[in-house]
Amino acid sequence: MYRAVALLCIRRGIPLEDSAAVSAAASSCKIEFNSGAILLDGEDVSAPIRTPGAGEAASIVSAVPAVRAAMVSLQRCFASGRPVVAEGRDMGTVVFPQARLKVFVIADFAVRVVRRLRELAKAGERSSFDDVASAMLRRDRRDRERLDSPLRPCPESLWLDTTLMSVDEQVEHAAAMYSALRGVAS
Repeated sequence: MYRAVALLCIRRGIPLEDSAAVSAAASSCKIEFNSGAILLDGEDVSAPIRTPGAGEAASIVSAVPAVRAAMVSLQRCFASGRPVVAEGRDMGTVVFPQARLKVFVIADFAVRVVRRLRELAKAGERSSFDDVASAMLRRDRRDRERLDSPLRPCPESLWLDTTLMSVDEQVEHAAAMYSALRGVAS
């Protein structure tokens, strides 16, 4: 969702440091989910929001309190009355503090960089290890140090180190955590 707002700002030429303009853009757009696709004002932006520029910009716009408030409200509205698996840097601490299961996902930094490089290559984008690592360090720092909803695990989070796991294994482990929490077999 933050990537969608960031993409909107980039497309409209809104300076990311202009909190008022970024907030206005966030409150004026329509973000929806449809069969795994992310729609921004009716357009499928699932691919363009995954660019390095959109990711960097998302970290910047997500630090704007009014943007965070709008997105948290939208996330809660989307989840209302249905079972949801949500991923994000403040899902367990801010958006869904009453969630039954909160998983704090970690991975070795170098592995995260390599995963991102593969994701970019799959999308036809080229980048160096150093460039991706620098961008990730900046984003992680910005997300940890922002005043509103900083990245941090909540005390009741279960930690999942995905360093040596495939995506399928990650899903399997998270599902097993949920089953254990509910007291049922996996």
